Amino acid sequence: KAKREEMERKNREIEEGNKKIVSSNELINQTLKAGNEALNAKNYDESIAQYTRGVTGAPDHPGVPVLLTNRSVAYRARGVDRYNAAIRSTDDAAKASGLEAAKKDWQDAVADSTKAVELMKAATPPTDAAGLDNYKKSKYLAMLARVDVLKLYLPKVAAGQPDLATQADAGMAAFQEYIAEEPDPIKKTKAQKDAAQMLLDANVPDKALAEFQKILATSPNDPDANLGAGLSLFNTGDKAKYQEAANYLQKFVDNAPEDHKFKADAKAILAELKNTEKVIPQKTPAGRRRG
Repeated sequence: KAKREEMERKNREIEEGNKKIVSSNELINQTLKAGNEALNAKNYDESIAQYTRGVTGAPDHPGVPVLLTNRSVAYRARGVDRYNAAIRSTDDAAKASGLEAAKKDWQDAVADSTKAVELMKAATPPTDAAGLDNYKKSKYLAMLARVDVLKLYLPKVAAGQPDLATQADAGMAAFQEYIAEEPDPIKKTKAQKDAAQMLLDANVPDKALAEFQKILATSPNDPDANLGAGLSLFNTGDKAKYQEAANYLQKFVDNAPEDHKFKADAKAILAELKNTEKVIPQKTPAGRRRG
């Protein structure tokens, strides 16, 4: 009798476990589908609500990282809408409230995408071909979502905070992870530039300069990298670095197309350096860092 009761108990546990799995699968699939439909329709509030329902309803389900990744995308997009609306507002209170809401969305987007990446890295990759492909795709998309929002978060949220340097290092680590996963060489190069620009926009000029110089080491005439390196040096406010800044900026002017949106700005900075600091660009390879 005792053995029969134990067997019946185990059977009930298995049956309940199976029901829970079926229920969790249904919830994840339903909320993913509904969330994606709302996201594609740019109904960000609804998409976030649907993804949240799935994440909280089945927190241990292997599909949660996908929900977190997509919710990160929704948070980032909603933050952009809120930010753009805020800067257009003529009401000071509405502007301040809108900017804070946008920053909160980007902060949540970073948290979601970071969690998604951590979960994917901790998971055991499937052994079957189809499952492994899905795993790799989900991991890649989580890393992409993270760097996409970091380009906004670091300059507009983290900038000015006491731990900016630490957050900048974490941001660069995230970009490096993504670049390692990215198979497209063109997208790799773009990501390198995006990472360096992120640091420049966040006012971390020394770190930005190092990243731009990595690009220039292999592409010394790259206009964007020369511009970024020049601005990084100029933005330090250190007059000892103005000569090198002028060299980079002149190389940008020499190689950038005439319709480049920052060409006039670079020329204005060069004129300012010449008139106020008596700094004239030197005809030396700007892609090579001088000591």
